[in-house]
Amino acid sequence: MLRDHSPSAISWIGTVQAALTLIVGVAAGPLFDRGYFFAVLITASIGLVFSFMMLSLATQYWHVMLCQGLLAGICTGMLYIPSIAQIPQYFSTKFGTALGLVLSGASIGGIVYPYLFKKLLPSVGFGWACRSMGFLALGLLAISVVLVKPLRLPNPPKKIFDRSLFKNVFYTSFILGAFFQFVGIMIPYFDAATFWWAKFDHDIDSAFYTLLIVNAGNFFGRIGLTAITDYAIAYQVGAEGLIVLSSLACVILGFCWISISSHASYYAFLVLWGFFSGGAASLPAIMMRSIVTRRDVFATSLGIIYGAAGVGVLIGAPIANSGGSTNFLPAQLCTGIASFLGMICGVITAVGARRNRMAAK
Repeated sequence: MLRDHSPSAISWIGTVQAALTLIVGVAAGPLFDRGYFFAVLITASIGLVFSFMMLSLATQYWHVMLCQGLLAGICTGMLYIPSIAQIPQYFSTKFGTALGLVLSGASIGGIVYPYLFKKLLPSVGFGWACRSMGFLALGLLAISVVLVKPLRLPNPPKKIFDRSLFKNVFYTSFILGAFFQFVGIMIPYFDAATFWWAKFDHDIDSAFYTLLIVNAGNFFGRIGLTAITDYAIAYQVGAEGLIVLSSLACVILGFCWISISSHASYYAFLVLWGFFSGGAASLPAIMMRSIVTRRDVFATSLGIIYGAAGVGVLIGAPIANSGGSTNFLPAQLCTGIASFLGMICGVITAVGARRNRMAAK
């Protein structure tokens, strides 16, 4: 179906989905704060399952973009921020561990769904492979609808968007940091398989498994680095210290990517990038509690942060593809430079987070 389209065109499907997953949080966050969680959850669940079923009928590029890029991206975006925002309602202690376990679901999905599709495709065909993923999503989302019960805030915000948030200089630097960080953070994910194919060998299976490797590293980063915050706070480090560390690691790894020339070094890069990028993507939800202390706008403020990150994903994708399928230097430089700019903004934000956290003790 997509054989006549370039790798760049095909990658835009995943890029649009990833970006919308984050950008839609700008709308999903305020809806959660105003008490519409179940309306959002049920609508998004139906839409996501529908996207898989319609994907099974796709015959052209624009069909796939519509189903998997746009519809699936919007629906996952409606689910993402509310899933995070409900955790502080139940966990005042061990918040990092709880958050990491919830966010690890994204990494597990990044492993299970591609692997399931790859294994089913030769035996049952494209249509039923997509439908099988749809039925899996249906079962998992049905469990969520039954089990998830967010608390209703006694005084929901009257405004959909609270402009006073932007008067906080540390919150503004947080937004800029998320944007720059995600300009670079997703590029190695987009280029993982293509880099292997161009630099090492043309084995499809080996290239495919690079995606699973980086998502496996992401899984441990999301769980490990968020769980550490439950203990790091006691040692005066806090989530802000770990997010700066993760950002610094991404800067170093981004530039080290330029010199990778062996299988072993590339495997190590994928694991480490997955680990630290997982922390950089997950820790903002913890640090947010020290930047925006108002509980009634937590989801709204978090949605704006991830919305800026989604715009960054859209900016980074064309850069990742600017060198074609053989020249990766523009993507590698962009990864390192964008991560550095994100780290600088992260340091400014960390100063404010630490000051507020110490004052609250």
